[in-house]
Amino acid sequence: MKSNTKITLIIFSMVVLLTSIIVVLVAIGSRQIGYDGVKKKAYLTADIVKNSLTSHMVNGNMSQRDVFLDSIGQLKNVQSLWLVRAKSVSEQFGNSNLANENPKDDVDLEVLKSGVEKIVIEESLYTANLRITIPYTASSLDKPNCLNCHNAKEGEVLGAISLSFDISEDRGSNVMVLLYIIGTISIFLIIFLIFIRKRITPYTNSFDSLSDVLKRVHEGDYSIRAKAGVLKEDKEVSNWLNELIEKLETVLTGIEKNLTSFVHNRTSNVNHDKLITAKEIIEDISEIYHYKKTIENDLTIDDIYHRLILVLKDKLEIDCFIIFETDLIKDERKTIYTTNGAIACCDLKQNIKELCRAERINSIVASENFPEICRVAKCKADENYICIPFYVNEQKNIAIHIVSKSKEELNNLKYKIGIIKKYLEETKPILESKILMEALKEKNLTDSLTGLYNRKYLDEIVEKQLALDVKNGSIYAIMFLDIDYFKMVNDTYGHDIGDDILRKLAITMKKSIGANETLVRYGGEEFLILMKNATQESTKKLADKINADFSKIIFNYGGDSFSKTVSIGYSFFPTDTDQFWKCIKYADISLYEAKATGRNKVVKFSKKIKKNGSKVLYFQLNKNEYQIE
Repeated sequence: MKSNTKITLIIFSMVVLLTSIIVVLVAIGSRQIGYDGVKKKAYLTADIVKNSLTSHMVNGNMSQRDVFLDSIGQLKNVQSLWLVRAKSVSEQFGNSNLANENPKDDVDLEVLKSGVEKIVIEESLYTANLRITIPYTASSLDKPNCLNCHNAKEGEVLGAISLSFDISEDRGSNVMVLLYIIGTISIFLIIFLIFIRKRITPYTNSFDSLSDVLKRVHEGDYSIRAKAGVLKEDKEVSNWLNELIEKLETVLTGIEKNLTSFVHNRTSNVNHDKLITAKEIIEDISEIYHYKKTIENDLTIDDIYHRLILVLKDKLEIDCFIIFETDLIKDERKTIYTTNGAIACCDLKQNIKELCRAERINSIVASENFPEICRVAKCKADENYICIPFYVNEQKNIAIHIVSKSKEELNNLKYKIGIIKKYLEETKPILESKILMEALKEKNLTDSLTGLYNRKYLDEIVEKQLALDVKNGSIYAIMFLDIDYFKMVNDTYGHDIGDDILRKLAITMKKSIGANETLVRYGGEEFLILMKNATQESTKKLADKINADFSKIIFNYGGDSFSKTVSIGYSFFPTDTDQFWKCIKYADISLYEAKATGRNKVVKFSKKIKKNGSKVLYFQLNKNEYQIE
C-alpha cells in the first residue's frame, strides 16, 4: 500500500472517529434535553393539578374535579394521567367515589412508600414513551397549609400523580438534527481529505520511491537507482542515496571479484546479496588465516589432522565424513578419522591408484548425477557421497569422503566444497613440511638394511616415552636376539648373504609382533625388542614364536641349503632394575647365557645368571657406565 493511501486512511479514520464521538455526544445531549423538557412539563402539570384540586376542595367544588382532570389529560403529548391516594388519606376521608385512586402498579406503590419520583422510559423502533410518577407530600409551607386538613406529619406522602408522555416527536427531531450534523461533517471531511491528499502527494510519492529503492538494496540489488523528486529536498536526498548505492556496488563488486578466488566460488551460495556475500568472504578468509597460523605452530601431523577435523565438524557443520590418508609409495590407504556412525561407501585398503576413482583422476567424485560413477562405492539407496581428493606430495594423498542423507544436506554440501578445498590448500604446505621432517627423522632413526629402528630411536624412546609409561604403571620386557654362528655365514658365503639373512630375520619378527612391541637393530646381528605391558607368559610366547618361525626358513646359497637359529635373552624393566640401560645389560647377560649353554634357547634374566657370570662386568651403553657386582 502506498504511503499516500496509508496517510489518507489514517486521517480519514481519525476524522470518522472524531465525528462519531461528536455525534454520540450530540445524540446523548439531545436525548437528555428532550427528557428534561418532558420532566419540566410533568412537574408543571403536577403543580397545576395539585393547586387546582386544593382550590376545588377549599371552595367545595370537588364535583368539577373529574372534568378538570379530563381537560388536563387532553393536553398535547399527554397520553394518560391518574392520581393515587396514600393509605392514610383514604383512612382519614374515606374512599367514597375516589376508590379508583388506588395505586395501579408497583411504580405507584414504590413512589408512595419512598416519596421519591420515578421515571420509566419505554422505547422501540417506532415509539417512545416517558412515564413519570411525582409524589405529593404534606408541608406546612404550602398555601393553604396541608397540615390543617390532613392528619399527617411534615413530609409525609399524601398521594402521587402519574403522567405518561409520547416523546416520539422529540426523538424524531433529535434524529434530524443528528443527520444534519453528520451530513455537514461528511462534506467537510471529503473536502478536507481532498485538500490533504493533494498537499501530501509529492512527499508520499518521494517517500515511496526511496522506500522501494532501499528495499531493493536490502534484497541485494545494487543496480537500482532512486528517481529525482519534484521537491528540492527530494532531489538532494535522491542524489545522496544514489551516490551511496553506487559506492557500495563498486566496493562490493570489487570484493566479490578479487576475493572470491581465495575461497573457491563463495558466491555459489544461495544468498545473492553482495554485501552479505562480501561479509562472509571476509569472515572465511579471516578464519582460514587463523587456521593457517595455528597449524604452523602444531608439532605433529596428528595435530594438523585434528585442526582439520574440527573445521569440518564445527565450522562447516558436516555430520558424516571420513578422512583417508594414502601412502602413494606403498599404494595403501589408512583411515585417519571417522565421525560417529559414519560408514564409508568403500573399504579400499590397497590398490588405491587403480581402484579409487577420485584419487586416480585427482578430481572430486560425486554420486548425485551418476550413482555408480565409482564402481567400488556401495552406499545406501537414500545416501549420496562426495569424495574430495587432495594431493600433498609424492608420498601422501588425502581423501575426504562425505556422506549426505538428504537432498537439502547435499545442496548445502556443494557450497561447502570450495571452502574445504581452500582449507586443504592452506594445510598442504604445512603438512608437506611435517611429512618431510618426519621422513627425515624416520630415516635418521631407521636402519637402512632391515628397515627397523636403530639405536638413535631407542635413545629417543628412553628420553620421551619410556619414563612416562613406567610412571603410569607399565612394565616393559627387554628382549635381546642374536643369530647363532652368524660369523660363520659371513666367512663362508660373504657379507651380502649375511645381510640377506638379517633381513629375513627382521621380516620374521615384524610378522610376529603386535602394536605394543618395538623392533630395534641394536648392532651387527643383535636385535632388541621392547614389549609394553609385558608378562612372563606373553614374553616367553613371543620369544618362542620368533625362534620357531625363523628356524623353519631354509636358506639356499652356493648350492648349500641350511637353516639358522637365534638365541634370546630377556629381562623386565623396572622389575629387574629401575635403570633402563642396566636392564638392557641384564638382557644381554641372559643372551650370553643362552649362547654359553648351547644356543637356540630363550633365557630369562635371574640373579643366578648374574652371579654365575663374570665377577665384575664393565660396560658402557648410551655413554653411561654401570657396574654389575
